[in-house]
Amino acid sequence: MRRRLSAITAAGVAVILALGCGTAVAQPANPDEGRGAGQCAPGVPVGPEGKDFYDPPSPLPEGEHGDLLWAREVNAPDGARACRILYLSTLHSGAPVAVSGIVAWPDKPAPRGGRNVVAWAHGTVGGPRMCAPSAVPDPAVDLVDYFTYDSPWGIDVGVPALTQFLGSGDVVVGTDYQGLGTPGVHQYVVGATEANNVLDSVRAARQITDTHASHRTAVLGWSQGGGAAMFTGQNVRAYTPETQLVGVAGLAPAANLGPDFAGLVPPGPTSATSAAHNAALRINVYRGFLAAYPELRAEDVLKPAGLKALKGDGEACIEHFSDVIQNNVGNNGKLDTLFQPLRDVPRAWHKRFRENTPGHATTVAPVLVMQGTADTVINPNSTTQYVKRACRFGQPVQYSRYRGATHQTIPVVAEKQYLNWIADRFAGRPAPSTC
Repeated sequence: MRRRLSAITAAGVAVILALGCGTAVAQPANPDEGRGAGQCAPGVPVGPEGKDFYDPPSPLPEGEHGDLLWAREVNAPDGARACRILYLSTLHSGAPVAVSGIVAWPDKPAPRGGRNVVAWAHGTVGGPRMCAPSAVPDPAVDLVDYFTYDSPWGIDVGVPALTQFLGSGDVVVGTDYQGLGTPGVHQYVVGATEANNVLDSVRAARQITDTHASHRTAVLGWSQGGGAAMFTGQNVRAYTPETQLVGVAGLAPAANLGPDFAGLVPPGPTSATSAAHNAALRINVYRGFLAAYPELRAEDVLKPAGLKALKGDGEACIEHFSDVIQNNVGNNGKLDTLFQPLRDVPRAWHKRFRENTPGHATTVAPVLVMQGTADTVINPNSTTQYVKRACRFGQPVQYSRYRGATHQTIPVVAEKQYLNWIADRFAGRPAPSTC
C-alpha cells in the first residue's frame, strides 16, 4: 500500500503511457546479428510500440502460465539490457490473464549454472491500468522516488538497487500485476493473484534465453508488493514448483489485512494527510476485492459518497486519488461519510480479508522484514503482528526496525541490508532469525 503518485491528471498519465511505451524504446547501438529492432532475443515476438503493447490478443492464446506473448527492448543501465514483457498468468480463480512488466540482465557472458533471479514486487500505484510502472519511458532504472527533486515524473520509477543487482550478475524482473497496463480491474492485495503474477514473471524472464535466468529466485517487495512477496513464499511450491525460492524480503509489507480491517491493531504514526491517503487505500482494497469476489457487495462497505469515490478509484492513480479525497471530504473532517463502520461490515468481507492475510501458513524460504518506525502508510504495529504470525513456523524470520524511517525512505535506508541478505541467500549461507 504505497503512497506513490502525485496529483497528476488522468490525461497526463495517459500521455506517459502512450509516449513512454513507444518513443523511448531503445534501439541497441550494435544489435546482435539476427536481432531486429526492438527484439529482446531470437524467437521472442516483438511487441507493438506505444500503448498497444499493453493490449493482448483477444481471445488470449493457449499456453502455460508464464509463457511470453511478446517483448520489446527498452533502455537499460550501462552494461545491461532490458525489455518490457507481456506474459500469461492467472487470477486467484485460475482464470487466464495477460500481465505486463520489465526484465533486465547483465550484457555479458553468464556463469555456467545460469544467473540468479531477483523478482521485484512494486508498491501501490492505484487502480487504473494507466498506472502501470513499466509504462514510463525508461522503466529499467534505479528507483527514483517521486518525492524527491530528482524525479522528472509524476510517479515513482524503477527498481530499488537495480544497478547493484545487475552488477552482482543477477537478472531482475518486475511485474506490473494484473489490471495495471493490461485490461481488467486490478485485484489489489488479492494475495494469490499477485503471487501468481510475480511467479509467472520469473517464468517469463527465463523464456528470454539471452537472460540465462536460472531457477534460483529471491523476491523483494515493497508495501503492496511486500505482502505479495510473502504470499509468493507461501504459494510457490503449488504454483511453480520448479522455482527454487531462496528468500523473501519485504519493505514495509502490507501483510496484516485481516486484523487491520477488524480494528485489532493499535494506532500508528500519522501525518496531516495520512488519514485521507489511507482512505484512498481502503477504497482501493474494496475495488480490488469486488473484482475478485463476485459475492461481495459495495454497499456493504461504502456509503453513497464512498460509492462515488469508488468510481474515481478507476480513474485516478493513488496520489491523485488521495488528493481528491483530501480536498472533497478530508479537509472538512468528513472522511466517515465514505465508509460503513467496520463493525457493520458483513462476515463475508472479513472472511476474504483473512484469506488475503499472509502468515497463516509457512513460506518455503527465509523471510526478511524491514519496517520504518515513522511509517504513516503501513502501520508498524501491523507489521509486528505479521512477524509474530510468521515466527510460529520453522523458517527463519529476521525483523529489522529502522528508527525514523518513513514509507518513502525505507527502500533507501535498508538497501545495504536487503542487498547483503539476498546475496547471502543465493550463496547458501544460513539465514538469521529474530524470532
